[in-house]
Amino acid sequence: MSQSFATLPPAHQTMLLAHRAMVRDLGRVARTAERLAQSPDTERVVALREYIDKLFQLIEHHHEGEDEFLWPRLRQLGADEEALTLMTTEHDELSKVLHSWHDVSRRLGTDPGVAAELAKLTEGVRDQLAKHAGDEERELSGRLAPVLGKQVWKGFATHMRKTAPSWTLKFMPAWLSSVAGAGERGGVPAPPVAALFKGWLEKRQRAAFGENY
Repeated sequence: MSQSFATLPPAHQTMLLAHRAMVRDLGRVARTAERLAQSPDTERVVALREYIDKLFQLIEHHHEGEDEFLWPRLRQLGADEEALTLMTTEHDELSKVLHSWHDVSRRLGTDPGVAAELAKLTEGVRDQLAKHAGDEERELSGRLAPVLGKQVWKGFATHMRKTAPSWTLKFMPAWLSSVAGAGERGGVPAPPVAALFKGWLEKRQRAAFGENY
């Protein structure tokens, strides 16, 4: 990233934080599933399954927003076609593994072997998503940058807000805030909401991942 984080448009900052939070949580899911494979815990299984469903929806909505709004808008503006094709191809590939991962997670607790299967599958999803996030961040700051003005980012943020599931209104600000470092608060939407639901989110994360996640 050639620009410093704080100088980027707010929606661009939000995207970077979302990528970071997704990859972090996939790592937590993998480690927790591995522990569950060794030491079953009925309550944790329920909480983890619920959290995975939320994470799956967040990732899906993130990619759908790009596919439905951002990439078409950039194409209209004459963006680099090779970069856009790379983004849409990676989304298609990710969609397949994400749905398989989600399907396996919904079987968690029904068979002792599912937790081990989920742990292994999650590691693959995390690695693939991390690679895509890196590619996307490079393209947004590189080949796609010439047509990525503030108005495009503003439109993208509006689209994401309008199409987001209602439960994300309290989840998302606290979730993004939890990965934002010093100088990165500009990427956190609705800071008062983030502060208000910080404890609420942490309680659900502890239930899903345990105290030492």
